[in-house]
Amino acid sequence: MAFDPSVIQRFGVQDAPTWLQVGDHQAYLGYIADEDEGSRLGLAFIRFRKGVSFEFRWAYDEVCVVTRGSLTVRVGDEVITVGQGEFLHMPAGALGVFDVKEDFEAVCVHYPTDGKAGREWTGAELLPADADIRPVVIEDVWD
Repeated sequence: MAFDPSVIQRFGVQDAPTWLQVGDHQAYLGYIADEDEGSRLGLAFIRFRKGVSFEFRWAYDEVCVVTRGSLTVRVGDEVITVGQGEFLHMPAGALGVFDVKEDFEAVCVHYPTDGKAGREWTGAELLPADADIRPVVIEDVWD
């Protein structure tokens, strides 16, 4: 199903038209909508395997709702773990480290869109770099 910003719609992981892999990590992002689809929000599913660990710093504010498993994030000396049915808020510019202790899946919503946020960002280097993100066939890497 194609995203249409003018109507109410329901989406599941099977509706993500494109999945992306972050670097060599078993970390996958299935975008439903962003600026190219006419959305003011970034809407995506994410799936990370146990053992994934990498730094992140987004140019947008993001909320990540865990739908399966749990997600652990390190922010300085603080360790935050969110489980199924809980959400994590990550403000723009905050530096953190994903430290995944078990396979997990989540729905993520961010504002503004990745495109707009990237164009307007004037802070520290964004992580991971866009060059580290590439398309993947999700059925080949996730069952």
